[in-house]
Amino acid sequence: MAKKKIKEEFEDDPISNQINKKYGDIIESGSRVLATLESFETLGISPALDVALGGGIREGTCVVMTGDPKTGKTTTALYFAAKAQGLGKNIFYFNTEGRLTKENFKGIKNLDVDAIKIVQATDSKPLVSAEDYLNILETYIKNTPDLVAIVDSTSSMVPQDELDGEIRTGVRNALPRLLSMFFKRISGDVSRMKAIVIFVTHNIANTGGSRWSPAKMADCGNMLQYQAGTNMVITHRGKWEVPKDSGNHIGQVANWVIKTSAAGGIPNSTAASWIRYGVGIDEAQEIAQICCDFSLIKRSGAWYAMTSCIENQEDPVIKSWMLDNKAEDVEKAFKFQGMERVTTFLEENPTICDFLYEQIKEVLL
Repeated sequence: MAKKKIKEEFEDDPISNQINKKYGDIIESGSRVLATLESFETLGISPALDVALGGGIREGTCVVMTGDPKTGKTTTALYFAAKAQGLGKNIFYFNTEGRLTKENFKGIKNLDVDAIKIVQATDSKPLVSAEDYLNILETYIKNTPDLVAIVDSTSSMVPQDELDGEIRTGVRNALPRLLSMFFKRISGDVSRMKAIVIFVTHNIANTGGSRWSPAKMADCGNMLQYQAGTNMVITHRGKWEVPKDSGNHIGQVANWVIKTSAAGGIPNSTAASWIRYGVGIDEAQEIAQICCDFSLIKRSGAWYAMTSCIENQEDPVIKSWMLDNKAEDVEKAFKFQGMERVTTFLEENPTICDFLYEQIKEVLL
């Protein structure tokens, strides 16, 4: 449960004291509110996304992940869940689409399936309405500390009116109104409980009529967009092959636009997230790509030199690695032919991977 707040007295403001006494302690000083906000932690997703987000996803916020089907939204959400588990968070996954597969569980590195609770239709409850899902989610938000909840997807929740009777036309879409009521009810609770609530949603055709409007937009109404402190959109995806353009298809690249970020990222920043099948997000690949973009790793033909490591060979991390691996020539130790050998090296040497990530953060965050 959330910690009970210490009662605040305003020496020079008796009216505020009277209001707090009558209505409950609803008035606080700006300094106290700021101190509370500064206590919120930011949880990382992956290097590329964290750079664009300004560090990751901040506690006490709602997050919207939007994109076309099969672009990596579920994988990204579950990969974040695995990292949040490592920090002691309680994970709840609302499987509203009913499309979870064993690959979703087994294909995410470090995801503890025993420690994640799935809310979904079952044999004893074959139909779960949008009202039920939202009421259950509200209960968790108001009462569960260290909460990370993933709704996958908001688009697939069906109001009770649409579940009743046969499939038919002429039924008004009540989901945006339900979401509007839901967000009004939990508006203060997400921050109060330091919860993180991720809403996965779909793109739909934008029929607004203006030629300046985007061709696609997120569904589920405006209230979902207004409530989101962090709004992430996958614009398109690419195929990831090794060797490039001719080898095995080992994953895909999800291209994101971070429209807003509660962690302080610059609006409309972009990120390329590398998703490897059977792993989730490949952080070593992302670090290698970012290092190449900012000359922390320099490319010459097919050869890649980790110049950041070479130029900082007196750093304790580099010196320790050289000693442990009995390497004498630092330039040869950190030079590789082909990007795949770079990422393999980073995967096998997490201290170097972490060193490069710290270098990236010094440059970009």
